[in-house]
Amino acid sequence: MGYRSDVHIAVTFNDIATLREVMAVYAMNPTVQKYNLTEYWEMKDDTTLYYSAKGIKWYDNYEDVQGYEHMMSVAEMFHKERDIAFAYYFVRIGEDVDDTERREQHGGDDGTLMEKLWDAMQIVRCVELNFGE
Repeated sequence: MGYRSDVHIAVTFNDIATLREVMAVYAMNPTVQKYNLTEYWEMKDDTTLYYSAKGIKWYDNYEDVQGYEHMMSVAEMFHKERDIAFAYYFVRIGEDVDDTERREQHGGDDGTLMEKLWDAMQIVRCVELNFGE
């Protein structure tokens, strides 16, 4: 069966025109096309793209994983080449209690875009009780 994770990625910009342009560039990637990955991203508002998967095998050497993570690279590229404001937030929660990975990056703004993503995505741990009463 293999080790599985829950994965959430959000990428946000200042306007919908930038979001659409980033998505168009992302969609041209051969891996993205091979696995039809654009279908798995959803718009959460006019400026934010969101991907989530539960119980997925998430290994860096998997082509589809590289394709999903390419979205964050495209956002960074737009910032570096055209000074486009962006932020992304990546969260992966594995099966083991201590297996949590977070990555975040932003640029071109005062941190407001990153704060927007922090407010929208939070890691919450809880203990479920079932003593079979």
